[in-house]
Amino acid sequence: MPTSDNDSSQNQNESILKLIQDIGSGAVDPKLIDKETRQRCVEALSKEGYPLSHIADLLHWSEKTVQRDLTDIKKKNALSPNIEFAKQFVGDIFQKAMSHHSYLMRLARSRDATISEKTQSEYAAWKILKELIEKFQTLGYLPMKPTEIVGTFFHGSDSDKEPTIDEMKAMVLRIEEAAKEAGILDAEAVLRIQALRKRIEQLELAQDIKKLEDGTTKREDHHE
Repeated sequence: MPTSDNDSSQNQNESILKLIQDIGSGAVDPKLIDKETRQRCVEALSKEGYPLSHIADLLHWSEKTVQRDLTDIKKKNALSPNIEFAKQFVGDIFQKAMSHHSYLMRLARSRDATISEKTQSEYAAWKILKELIEKFQTLGYLPMKPTEIVGTFFHGSDSDKEPTIDEMKAMVLRIEEAAKEAGILDAEAVLRIQALRKRIEQLELAQDIKKLEDGTTKREDHHE
């Protein structure tokens, strides 16, 4: 059976970790390691959060050598602006966020979950969706207009029907109450909820203006 890329990458990582252990224990002389392998060891430890001095101690190399390796690794991993990569990266972030959101909503609907777990899960799911929308707005993937923002955020997953103003207000109130009950209504959440209410008010005002314009137009047509 052919080896997949994931399996190959895992085997390489395990091989590097084993080599690091052997160097640390003295079973392998670090002077016999070629530059490419040495840098793979440095990169593996750097990804684990080890500082430069600790990496040097673990691998029995000088800090100067490790610093040069880290500089080379950063250059090798540097990314140039690329629209296709940006699209793929944004798509990947979106899929991961929605996966987390779906998991939290399943937990919020689980019969085995406690009331506290359900409310916290639903609130966390709301935060993921809300922050994802805001991030996509800054990247230009979603509109910034208040009416469109509210419509996008409150588009129900259980129905294709656009929610009314009253339904939107009820949703925000339910989220606020759930956060209070769970004890997670912090200052940031309060500000976000206030911002949502402001947007709903703007949407309500826009609808009132539209109704007034329509009524005026009908009266003018009638007089003509």
